[in-house]
Amino acid sequence: MDAREDNAILRALIVDDTVVYRKILADVIHTIPGVQVAGTAPNGKLALARMEQAASAGQAIDLVLLDVEMPEMGGLETLEIIRKRYPETGVIMVSGVSKAAARSTVQALERGALDFIRKPEGASTEENVILLGNHLRSCIRILTVRRRLRSLGGQAIPYAKTPAPETLRHATKPPTLRAGARTPPRVDVIAIGVSTGGPNALCEVLPLLPGDLGVPILLVQHMPPLFTLTLADALNKKSKLAVCEARDNQRLEPNTVYVAPGGRHLVVRRSLSATDNPAQLMAGLSDSPPVHSCRPSVDVLFHSIATYYAGNVLAVIMTGMGSDGCEGVRALKRKGCYCITQSEATCVVYGMPQAVDEAGLSDESIPLKKIALRIDEITRNSRTHART
Repeated sequence: MDAREDNAILRALIVDDTVVYRKILADVIHTIPGVQVAGTAPNGKLALARMEQAASAGQAIDLVLLDVEMPEMGGLETLEIIRKRYPETGVIMVSGVSKAAARSTVQALERGALDFIRKPEGASTEENVILLGNHLRSCIRILTVRRRLRSLGGQAIPYAKTPAPETLRHATKPPTLRAGARTPPRVDVIAIGVSTGGPNALCEVLPLLPGDLGVPILLVQHMPPLFTLTLADALNKKSKLAVCEARDNQRLEPNTVYVAPGGRHLVVRRSLSATDNPAQLMAGLSDSPPVHSCRPSVDVLFHSIATYYAGNVLAVIMTGMGSDGCEGVRALKRKGCYCITQSEATCVVYGMPQAVDEAGLSDESIPLKKIALRIDEITRNSRTHART
């Protein structure tokens, strides 16, 4: 292999205290072109030593598959050191399915892990390789794009500037405020869609919103079961708003964030209860097929919202891979909604916002740190109206 070919290879370090899982993850990596296993380690201390050796030899580690729970030095502590010493290295957490593992995984995502995969649960090694390979390929495309951009620009590019993996072209940046865009006179609901990089982004937005926001927030974060509940609990502890994982037939109340549960679509329905006001809207859960390979899906939620809320909707599309949410925003725009997208420069992956931006559906493209302030400004009229 010549130097140019070797430079194109992503070097992965597998860190897990279980020999079986290290073997399974290595088998997965071997099925993905352009990636090679540069080494393994049973704990965080040895992993950091391996990374230091590799960097000294000019063979820096590009990707770390990092077990959440390990002896001597666990995943969270190891992650924090990696982010400080090797900010260009992507870290994907390898999580178990216990509540403790889910809680640690969500904390890792909040602290800068690129994504996570669950430990193999399939009936055979072959099945495990297929399931994990599909997920890892998506994450690795992000790293591949980022590395190619760095090679073109000659400098390090932080994760926050990684575009969608399906494009390397210079995307036309939308204006901060679309010409002619007008904020709605009233907002009755806020709808948020987010995926890769979402837990960290949500921690930047939800805790800054006022407790008297005056409207409900319906939120889809692409995550599997258990993890969405853990995320909702973590956000609830940090936020002035109440944050919960949505339940079927749950009343939609103001000042509450309803997180779609992993593995089920979140929709809006009319209450069928004889004791409720006929106009009372409820959260509903659906087991209909995945959309864009996602369940929950942003598109499913947004189409549902369009049915019941007319144009009094503020839609927010944040960092994430793929295009889930674009068609949902289109449906909401036909009713007159206002749409905010997270700016390219502040996305972990500029995929979902990019789809909305390039379709001409975004009214504003703004940095992550300003999204909470803008949501507050746009909904302020609704709070004033409620008081009067």
